[in-house]
Amino acid sequence: MWAQLFESAPCGLLFLDRQGVIRYVNPAAAALLRVDVSQAVGQPLIALRPEWGETPLWGSLPSLLCGEPSEGPVSFDLPDGPQRMLKVSASVLVNGTSGSLGDGLLLAITESATLAGLEQRLQRSEYHASIGKLARGIAHELNSPLDGVLRYTHLALEQLTADAPVQEYLLHVKEGLDRMVRAVKAFLEFSRQVTTPVKRVANLNHLIEDALLLVQYRAKFQHIRVVKRLAPDLPAVLDGGLQHAVVNLVKNAFDAMPNEGTLTVTTSPGEGCVEVLIEDTGGGIPESVRERLFEPFFTTKPIHHGNGLGLTIAKEAVERSGGRMEFTSQPGAGTTFRIVVPVAPVEPTPNGSPSNPCGG
Repeated sequence: MWAQLFESAPCGLLFLDRQGVIRYVNPAAAALLRVDVSQAVGQPLIALRPEWGETPLWGSLPSLLCGEPSEGPVSFDLPDGPQRMLKVSASVLVNGTSGSLGDGLLLAITESATLAGLEQRLQRSEYHASIGKLARGIAHELNSPLDGVLRYTHLALEQLTADAPVQEYLLHVKEGLDRMVRAVKAFLEFSRQVTTPVKRVANLNHLIEDALLLVQYRAKFQHIRVVKRLAPDLPAVLDGGLQHAVVNLVKNAFDAMPNEGTLTVTTSPGEGCVEVLIEDTGGGIPESVRERLFEPFFTTKPIHHGNGLGLTIAKEAVERSGGRMEFTSQPGAGTTFRIVVPVAPVEPTPNGSPSNPCGG
C-alpha cells in the first residue's frame, strides 16, 4: 500500500536508511532533483547532492538518522542551483512505519515557489470565505430596514404635489436608498455559497442578447456603439449565473468609456466549449492594479460608483459554470475579457436519442 501512495505522491519522497544511504526515490523526487532513480538508489545522500554538505540539513542529519520519531517533520530550505530553492521536510520512521524499507529518514521535497503558491492560494480562499460570511451578515441585517424605508419614501412621494419643496429632498433620499439596495444585492450575490452542482443549461447568445437589453440605455446615453458578432447555432452550456457575469463585464466596459467608444461582443464555438470575448476601447487597466482586479471590494472607482464586487461576482459565476475567465489589456487601447465555458452534457431522451434542452 505504501508503495502505491509514494509512487503517486505529488511531492518528492526520498528515503534514507540509518547510514544515510538512499533506498528509495519516487518519480516526483527524481524529477525535482533531475536524477535517474536507478543511479540514485544505493548512493549516500551527499554523493547525490554535494552542495547540501554545508547546509543545516547536513548538520542535523546524524541526530535525525539516530533519533526517535518527533511530533512533526523538521523543515529546511536548501539550494538547487543558483536560482531555485527546495523545501525539504525530514521525518524519522521506525518500527516498520515505512513498510518494507525499514527504519530511516523520509525526506519530502517540494519546490519553494510551488509551496509558496499553494500557501498563498489557501490564504486567499480563507480570506474570501471570511469576507463572504461578513458580507452575508451585513446584507441580511440591512435588507429588511432598507425595504421598509424605501417603501415609506415611495408613499411620501405619492402624497406630494409636483411643486412641493420637499419632493427634491425625498428624490435624493430615494436615489441613495436605491444605491444601497443594489449594494446589498451585490453582497448577497457575492456571499452565496453554492454547494449543489449546476444543472441549468442555456444558450450563451440568448443570455448575451438579454444582458445587452438590460444596459442599452447606458449605451445610448454614453454614445457607445455596440457590435455583436454572435456565432449561430451555439451548443448549450452550463449556466451558473452567466448572464449576471456578462452584465457586470459590460457595465465595467461602459465605465471605461464614459463619453464614447465601441463595445464588441463575440461568441464562437470551440472544442467542447464556447468562448465569449467582451472588448472595449477604453483607457485600459493600469499595470499596478491588474493583480488585484478580482479581489473582493477592491475598486478604483469613486465611492458612490462601485463596491468592488462586480468582477469578483462575474468570475465566480463563470467558475460555477465550469469555465474560466481571463483578460488582456493595453493602456490607451482597451481591454478584452475572455470567458470560456464547457458545453453542457447532452442527456438522452426516453427513446435513447440525445436531447439539447436549449435547442442548440
